Amino acid sequence: MDAYDSQQRGPQGKYALKTYFALGVKNLSTWAHELLHAADDRLGHLTERGQHWRSETVAELGGAILLEALGFEFESDRGGCWEYVQHYAEDAGKESLQACMDVLKRTCEAVNLLLTEAGKITLEQPAA
Repeated sequence: MDAYDSQQRGPQGKYALKTYFALGVKNLSTWAHELLHAADDRLGHLTERGQHWRSETVAELGGAILLEALGFEFESDRGGCWEYVQHYAEDAGKESLQACMDVLKRTCEAVNLLLTEAGKITLEQPAA
């Protein structure tokens, strides 16, 4: 993971296939979004190139789900998530809810991967 200055109105986060992700802001929503791209990629589902509605919906919806599951309700930014999904769905000529439904299985698989891997790390920690 890396950081960069996004003050020049660039993207808030970046993900490079199987290489790295970088953040240009300090918020959990963007971190979770980029982490979801990485999980989706690790599962072999991130086959679209560029800003595609499927991969962006998986990352944004999955990031919100992940943060909600971890108890970060405010940081999950449900309203921002919905606006983001709407933007990509509209650009693709899709209804927003249908876009979410179309990638729900893929999204849940990526969230599950992250929670499963995090659970392994927690279990490996030595007892205090």
